[in-house]
Amino acid sequence: MLESAWLANWLVVGFFLIAGVAVKVVDLKRKRTADAAHLEAVISDALLRETALSGLVITPTVHVRFWRGSPVTITVSGTVPAPGRRETVIRVVRGAASRIRSDFAIDDRLALSPPARVAS
Repeated sequence: MLESAWLANWLVVGFFLIAGVAVKVVDLKRKRTADAAHLEAVISDALLRETALSGLVITPTVHVRFWRGSPVTITVSGTVPAPGRRETVIRVVRGAASRIRSDFAIDDRLALSPPARVAS
């Protein structure tokens, strides 16, 4: 009888321990998602303020890994008309991200659009 009470107590303690760890994991995931959304908003605002990029559709997407200390990956996609504009986009993204974090990598998925043909 004493052994079954002892086992029941350990099972209850184990259950609460597992539940506590699960709550911490969910909270950490929520915090990391909020961090990614904040960084994405800051980068989007910086791109919108850059007058040289007006009219271009550039989409930054931020991926934050689960473990703290892992670098953030910023995927930049869209179409730019010239290599100089591509460099401007990357410069703006790098500047905006470096104000928030120091550990990030930029995944450049920008495409060059073909020059527009003028009808003659």
